[in-house]
Amino acid sequence: MNEKKRGIWNGIERFGNKLPHPVYIFIILTIVVFVISGLCGNIVFPHPNTGEEQYIMNLMSKEGLIWLLQSMVENFVTFSPLGMTLVAMLGIGIAEETGLVTTVIKSSIAGAPKVLVTAVVLFVGIMGSLAGSATFVIIPPLGAMIFKGMGRHPIAGLAAGFAGVAAGLSANLLITQTDILLAGITQDAAQIYDPNYLVNPTVNWYFMAVSTIVLTITGTIVLEKVVEPRLGEYKAEDGDGTVEDTTLSAVTAEEKSGLKWAGISVLIYLIVVAITIVPTNGILRGEDGGVIQSPFMSSMIPILTVFFLVPGIVYGIRTKAIKKSADVVNMWGKSMSGLAGFIVLCFFAGQFVKAFSQSNLGLYLSVKGSEFLSSTNLTGIPLILAFIGITMLINFVIGSASAKWALMAPIFVPMFMKMNFSPAFTQAAFRIADSVTNSISPLEPFMPFIIMTALKYDKKSGLGSIIATMLPMAITIGLTWVVLIVVWYVLGLPLGPGATIFM
Repeated sequence: MNEKKRGIWNGIERFGNKLPHPVYIFIILTIVVFVISGLCGNIVFPHPNTGEEQYIMNLMSKEGLIWLLQSMVENFVTFSPLGMTLVAMLGIGIAEETGLVTTVIKSSIAGAPKVLVTAVVLFVGIMGSLAGSATFVIIPPLGAMIFKGMGRHPIAGLAAGFAGVAAGLSANLLITQTDILLAGITQDAAQIYDPNYLVNPTVNWYFMAVSTIVLTITGTIVLEKVVEPRLGEYKAEDGDGTVEDTTLSAVTAEEKSGLKWAGISVLIYLIVVAITIVPTNGILRGEDGGVIQSPFMSSMIPILTVFFLVPGIVYGIRTKAIKKSADVVNMWGKSMSGLAGFIVLCFFAGQFVKAFSQSNLGLYLSVKGSEFLSSTNLTGIPLILAFIGITMLINFVIGSASAKWALMAPIFVPMFMKMNFSPAFTQAAFRIADSVTNSISPLEPFMPFIIMTALKYDKKSGLGSIIATMLPMAITIGLTWVVLIVVWYVLGLPLGPGATIFM
């Protein structure tokens, strides 16, 4: 990496890390939302879908203050990353504390070629959207541990995992919940223009499957050539100033035995889980007998928690890391103690996210952004690029893909249909923009968790460090995806079974 580029990324990191601690950033942002809502409290605008009159709620009013006081606890406990992380750590914490994770790394992944490991972490992160938000609290930390165990920089492993689950969120080789959810919204929007138009969940399948492979390749290259070289050699110093040994020793006979029994326990657990979903009358199947929209998919966090917990306990007992029942409780306490800062951060992040939503500022900004693009009179590739750009900006203020698409689809799907673009193509362009900025957005719900994970390996880490580290990945994935959809457009390739670009 040349010095000029290194200077740019270092400058971004220095600037970002000069900002206050993330806790204070969320406090400041919450105050800003209150002030802006007070200044804009008289703004009235129509809802983009229903036309119903909307208004900016003045949070500085008596009504706003009462709302804050009455909802403060709920804002905290309903902040989704909090519960997901705490529950997931009940399993991951045991697997890590007993040494199971380290042994798995030593016995398998650590022996693979470096470039393959990077690609595997990225690929698993991208494919992780099958498990929903659970992957945000599982893949990035595991990526960091894998890289650290190989003597590589753990922040690079964290970046690889985070890039996969966040920037590559919409891509997948298989049909996911996102495909089904967005297709329903797209169909409703398309029927505004054509009441008989149907949108199948597979309309973006070909494009997203190819995207998965292409993004894995390009993401691996930029992490190897740009991100990791900038991070330099990793040397973690502990409390007494000595340098921690990050290399992996050989697997002992006791560890091999523990790994064997842990593997058996995982197999038994997977058989039990399979019994609940493989039979057509499985108890975790959906009411229609499906799997994608079913209790199984909505219960992924506890299912994955037990997936780590069971082999962790079995391994610990076999290797004598667990000698009595109290040891498990002590390990839970130890793993949870490292989340104290994250819990504090979640309290203030939750207040900001809910205040921003309550004020209606996000809805207002998305409406104005949509109106601006509609007024540009662009066509063809310029229109596609402008739509992707506007959606990326809106993604910084409305994180939820379904909420954002529910607002934008009724405007843009009919508009693009009038220009002969199919709803499948409009949806594909939206999904690109919805994904790529997740890994660099301060408002990404799981950003606090990523920051706290990074602090385990670098006490100087902050929001600026994460953004500077992720920016090359986000830019590369974004440009790659844009080029891919333009190529798709120029060649007129099908986006999915029976799904063309043009009407």
